[in-house]
Amino acid sequence: MKNNAYVAVENQPTKRGSAETKPLSKITILVTVICWLTIFIEGYDLVVYGAVLPSLMDPSEWGLSATQAGAMGSYALLGMFIGSSVGGVLSDKFGRKLVLLASLVLLSIMMMLSALALSPDSFAVFRFIAGLGIGGIVPAASALTTEYSPAKYRSLVYVLMYTGFAFGGVAAAVSGMLFIAPFGWRFLFWLGTIPILIVPFAMKYLPESIKFLQASNQQTKAQKLMEKHHLAEEVAGDEEVTGKSNSLVSIFSKKYLASTVLFSFIYILAFLLIYGMNTWLPKIMQQAGYPMNSSLAFLLIFNLAAIFGGIIAGAAADRIRPKKVISFTYFLAALSIALLSIKFNIVIIYLLIAVAGFGTTGTTFVLASYVMKHYNSQNRATAIGISSAIGRFGAVAGPILVGIILSMGVGFRFNFYLFAIIAAIASVVILFVPTNQSNQQ
Repeated sequence: MKNNAYVAVENQPTKRGSAETKPLSKITILVTVICWLTIFIEGYDLVVYGAVLPSLMDPSEWGLSATQAGAMGSYALLGMFIGSSVGGVLSDKFGRKLVLLASLVLLSIMMMLSALALSPDSFAVFRFIAGLGIGGIVPAASALTTEYSPAKYRSLVYVLMYTGFAFGGVAAAVSGMLFIAPFGWRFLFWLGTIPILIVPFAMKYLPESIKFLQASNQQTKAQKLMEKHHLAEEVAGDEEVTGKSNSLVSIFSKKYLASTVLFSFIYILAFLLIYGMNTWLPKIMQQAGYPMNSSLAFLLIFNLAAIFGGIIAGAAADRIRPKKVISFTYFLAALSIALLSIKFNIVIIYLLIAVAGFGTTGTTFVLASYVMKHYNSQNRATAIGISSAIGRFGAVAGPILVGIILSMGVGFRFNFYLFAIIAAIASVVILFVPTNQSNQQ
């Protein structure tokens, strides 16, 4: 009888279980859409430099050498390193919403100034400051999306939000194909200022993180927000919030130290892949003998595939252990990038580039979701901010490293070999991330 009673209790639908069967709430959709728009401009900013790079290296413009172009591409990424480090901590201290909107305004202004730059030096300064804005956007948007998503669909919702990154890349590639020839490269940076228009809307409708309000002892505001949006307990908080803590110290505590170190190392590898390929793919394919429009088409496919691949991988990560999904997709990336060193039929080349985009950029969507679920509400913005900030070392190194290899005249194939090895290492390292109750599926 005791066993039967136990089974009966176990089979009772719990409050949490019934919440998981409900569709996504309106507030979850609203937060996800606004965060998607902010991440969109991050992706646009990344890929727009790769789209205009052949123009900047043209003698009729600034005539940059491969080494100069690689270094200039890294200035924005260095800014991202600083912005991510500071932005994550500020998000946990002053709120996700404030940091998100301030970063978006800063980025939009710097895009405008980049369009007006009169020299490579001023352009580099504006790109660096733009990187500060991008770095602040990521941890704030990541934390808001995670905290307003129901646990059952958290990986998928997060990945859907982060597809804004790839859509931004697609928009930059398409803009390059359509507008560089008739209007010049500066026009692409003018387009990058448009997202500032969403700031007034977001100021009015984007809610602050409930968990941030609870952690900062603003219980009344948190309660009013929960009542206003009719939030289920499962959405508003599935872990206890006990008050303020030192989030920066906690992610390097005994509980999280190994995870923080491994996630940071994987982010170095991931960003080296993403930023190296997005910056140089059009130029590398030009060197391989493809015309300019075809080279930009490769960039378009690379980012378009990341959207659909990331969604599929995100859905899989809600059912399978995320690190197994991430390991498999990085392995696919390593294989496809290695094969790009061989000249196949153009259809096969397109397919390989699509798989590479899925396995690099698309995988990073799932990686970020995994990091956000691995930590708790009081330190997750800091965790994603610090680990992705350390990862910016890879982002800074990627464009420079590829530029050096190209300037050595050893051929485009060596860059693909380098990228393939990096993806293979990431495929193995992710398997060593410790598993704990906070990231159990």
